[in-house]
Amino acid sequence: MAKLHHAHAGLLLIRNKRQIMIPLIKDLTTIGRKLADIILDDPKVSSTHTEIRRDKAKYFVSDLKSTNGTFLNRKQIEREELVDQDVIEVGSSTLCFFADLREFHGNAEETTAGARPREDSVSQKPGDSLTTSKTMAQLVVTLEIVRGPNEGKKFKFKKPHITIGRNEADLVLMDLDISRHHCLIEVLGPQSVYLRDLGSTNGTQYLGNRIQSEKVPSGSEFSLGNSTLRITYEVGAA
Repeated sequence: MAKLHHAHAGLLLIRNKRQIMIPLIKDLTTIGRKLADIILDDPKVSSTHTEIRRDKAKYFVSDLKSTNGTFLNRKQIEREELVDQDVIEVGSSTLCFFADLREFHGNAEETTAGARPREDSVSQKPGDSLTTSKTMAQLVVTLEIVRGPNEGKKFKFKKPHITIGRNEADLVLMDLDISRHHCLIEVLGPQSVYLRDLGSTNGTQYLGNRIQSEKVPSGSEFSLGNSTLRITYEVGAA
């Protein structure tokens, strides 16, 4: 394994509860189910679905007339310029754009041309020498209940998806006004943590507003049912 020393952009892919960093080392990188540089085994993804194109120092994401569309920060797009920590959704896969991989804390695992990818890497077209990586340094997420039936309790997690609800969740809260599967903390990068409501009955509140999906800085508070939680996070060991 080797550290990433050069100024490349990259995509952090959330897949099978693992985080895989894909450096964007070419001027044009395609994403799709069959005919693409990055192959996603997903029936919701078209054969050639999306492309990331480098134009000098800028990067652009474009939908390639896919069946189910390409989404940038939860909005369907045709072509948009990418900004650091933007979130791209292709089918069931989520990718976070890093403008400079020197901000990435993991190690790069180089894949030689034509080599079969590891189980934790992304499939490639034969003949391409696309570099992938192992999991990045994980964030340690702490959820503290500041008001509600479980007030004063703290819970720590080290995973990319954290579900919160009344039953069958990573964090179970004894609150009758909370749905069984209420909301989700989605960790996409050191500066990209999202709070997403899962279609709950009474909603998830952030900054006084009912939200569907919002980026939440460390130290933020949000409410669900009769409970208010504070989220903090920091980089932990891989």
